[in-house]
Amino acid sequence: MALPIERAASSEDQLEALRALRALLALHLQKTDSARDVAALSRQMTDVLKQIAELKAAQPEQKGTPLDELAKRRAEAAG
Repeated sequence: MALPIERAASSEDQLEALRALRALLALHLQKTDSARDVAALSRQMTDVLKQIAELKAAQPEQKGTPLDELAKRRAEAAG
């Protein structure tokens, strides 16, 4: 059984992979007692969060699914 990070990496979806990496880093941050590891993981987490924000900002805003759009058009036509 593949781990979430392995599935995300193999999906070729960069945002999904970054989100899985963010979760993995958070898990390791919670578990470590080493100040050195906390510093390194925190730097990595900061970088991953920045990359996620940049990818999300570059994507067009999705206001709903095609099914939502169809339902809206039908409601407008009926009303």
